[in-house]
This record gives sequence, structure tokens and C-alpha cells, in this order.
Amino acid sequence: MIAIFCVAFVLCAALTKNHVTSWNDGSRIAAVDALTANRTFAIDGSPYVAHLGDKILYRGKHYSDKPPLLTLMATGVTLAVAPLGITLRQTPARAIYLMTLFTVGLWFAIGCVYAYAFQRLLGFGSRIALAVAALTGVATLALPYATVLTNHVPAGAAVLAGSYHAVRGRRGGAVHDVLMGLFFALAYAFDASAIVLALAGVVVLWGAPARRWIAGIAAGAPIVAMQFAFNVFVSGSILPTAFTGNVWTEFPRSPAVAAPQPFVLLPATDYVRLAIALIAGSKGLVAFTPLVIIVAYGVAAMRRSDALRRRLALAIGVTTAVYFVMILALQNDAGARNFGERRYVDLFFLMSVALGPALVAVRGAAGALAVRVCAAVSMAIAALGTVAPFGGAPGESGFAFGSAEFVALVRRAPIQGALDVLMLIAGVALVLRLLPVPTPQAMRVAASPVDVRT
Repeated sequence: MIAIFCVAFVLCAALTKNHVTSWNDGSRIAAVDALTANRTFAIDGSPYVAHLGDKILYRGKHYSDKPPLLTLMATGVTLAVAPLGITLRQTPARAIYLMTLFTVGLWFAIGCVYAYAFQRLLGFGSRIALAVAALTGVATLALPYATVLTNHVPAGAAVLAGSYHAVRGRRGGAVHDVLMGLFFALAYAFDASAIVLALAGVVVLWGAPARRWIAGIAAGAPIVAMQFAFNVFVSGSILPTAFTGNVWTEFPRSPAVAAPQPFVLLPATDYVRLAIALIAGSKGLVAFTPLVIIVAYGVAAMRRSDALRRRLALAIGVTTAVYFVMILALQNDAGARNFGERRYVDLFFLMSVALGPALVAVRGAAGALAVRVCAAVSMAIAALGTVAPFGGAPGESGFAFGSAEFVALVRRAPIQGALDVLMLIAGVALVLRLLPVPTPQAMRVAASPVDVRT
């Protein structure tokens, strides 16, 4: 697990951005600058607020509309490196790189470690567990969004960790119930939508003794309470700022234009169009991460297995379905300039639990080929996303924008472009070698779970 953590962290170190890439990360960087330079959450005095859209206006002051936990972590990193002369105003490239690497990059590495540990907990051998950890890290959109200061990777990794400890706690040990509550609360503090992802923990815990529920809730309640307090401080409501329309603001927007309102009911045809886009279109889950086909196969295999795996299959299925409906009904923005649908990143770590059962359930040469094709294509797409996770015209396909950005990279730095392609080919080859050959001997797994402690 130490080796997995180091490899994942080094991968992020090679790819992490050192500049503002969008309103999304720029909003957090502006808040970090305000906290370190002006000792306030109000971002009005920050040079990073220029042309920034992801901000809210409350009582005459502008604030970042992002949850504060990732911002506070990045602030801690910035303060730690300040004695070295690295600051957002003097050396912005170094500061942005380090604050992103030692927050999002760390959580990315933690998520890969838990992906490995979960497979070992389910009784799979180290080769299967390594394959799952590798696929989780380099064959999903978690990779491109681990290179920028966004909250989706930390939230997803925390959800996986919380789910892991929810399963471990079934064998006893209050420490796992406490860790479960802490990780799910951290996921919510990173991304308010993670309150839906906590359904995974609810499904795993369903029918468990009351003491487990109490321990988990007691451990996470202070973090949730602090998040509520922050929401009140910057918007006057305990609700996430995404649902507090009276404080929204965008640049540029005419003062005569009314603020957008949440919970607007759209025509049925719009929901159908958005659903298609979210599944297989310009923001498609399958289009940008074909690996989810293998995940679906793994969930089906888990439903035919023992009680624990059936429970986990239900947890993954219910959580994914509810989260998809939430994106469709409340958060989808077809014009968002993202590589794929970035909100899916919150789900990918939890989905990785089904990869191990899928890999050992594959039968025949055709099945093995399908798995390898899905893995290789997903890795190539994720690699393309690392070029520019944000950008393009409103509604433009991430494939089109990413390809254009990579072509531009090759033109200005052909050696770097060639090295990127060679590294991708080598990475695909290494990961595919980890995937098991579908023979009876290779597919045999341990009869009882392995007791692995993180």
C-alpha cells in the first residue's frame, strides 16, 4: 500500500497544473490568497478575483461559492511553504502547484490505496487488488481532476474510505465506526453532493446495531456542524450556496438580470436530452469512461455472490442511481466547459469496488479482450483529459477541446508531446499486464476475506 501511495502521488506530481485553469479552481485559489494575505474569507481584495464567476455576494462582500475544507487545506500548505518565499502573489506557479499536489494529489493517492485495500478485504489476491488500484487511478476521470484544485477527487476518495471502514466495522471494533463517520463527513465537507454518496454507508450499515450508527454519526457531526456554520456565515443559510439563489453572482452580468433560481422544473424532453448527454453524449459516463461497463458487469456478478458482496452491489447501485438523478434534476449544466461530467468523479472510487469481482468473473477470450479494450480506451481518454480538464466553448465536447489542446501542445513542445504518448503506451501496457488471464486457476479467489488493516 505504501508503494501504491507513492506511485499515485508521483503520477500527480508529474501532471499537476501550476496555473488557474477555470472559475472552479480559481475560486478556491482566490479564497486561499484572501486567507493568507488578508486573513479573511472575503475575496474582494484578491487579484485572483478578476473575471471570476464562481463567487457569491453576501452583505456587500464577495466569497468563494465553494465548500471551505479544500480551501483550508490548501491554505495550510501555502502557509507552510511561505517561509521558503513561495506565495501566491510572488511565485504563483509554484504556490498553485504545491497547494494542489499536497491536497488533491494526496487524496488521489489515498483513494488508490483504499481501492487496493478494499479488494484485499473482499478476499482477492494482490494482483487483482493492484489492477483495481491502477484502473481506479488512471482509467477514470479521477486522473485529470486530480491535477487541479477541485473537490471531486477528495470527496470520492473519502466516500470509498468511509465505505471501507463501514465494512470493516462489521467484524467489530469501534475505531472503524468512528473512521467511517469521519470520512463520510469529510466527503460532505469537500462536496455537499456527497451527502447522497453517504447512501453507500447507509446500505452497508442497514440492520447493524445502534451503537455503530451512533458512533459514526457522533464522529462526523462536528464536521457537518462546522460546514453548516460556514454556510450561514457566507450566505445566511445552512443550505449549500448552490441552493441559495439570492447570493449567486456571475461575471459579467448586468445588474438588471435576475439571479438564477434552483429547482426550476424543465420540460420532459429536456430531461430526456440531458439524460442521454449524461450517459453517452457530450457529458456521457460511458463515453468518457468505458470502464463503467466493466463496473456494471462486476455489480451483476456481486449480486450472485455472498451476502456481503450482494450488500455492496446494492450500495453501489442505489448510490449511483440516486446521484445520477440528482445531477440530472438539480446540477446538470450542459454548457459547462469541463472534460466530461466532472461530478462523476465523486462516484468513481466507490464504483471501483465492483472491478475486482468483474475481473475474476470474466469468461473466455472475448471477455478478456473486451476488458482490455475498455481499460485501454478509458486510460487514453483519462490521459487526454489531463491536458486541459477545463476549457473550450460552452457545450463543446471535451474530446474536441482536449484534442485541440494536445495538438497545440505538440506544436509548441513536440518532444514533450512525444514523451506523453510514449508514457501512455507504456502505462497501458503495464496495467494490462496486471489484468488476470481468464483461466480457472487465475479466477480462483480466497474463500474467506483477508484481514487487511490500513
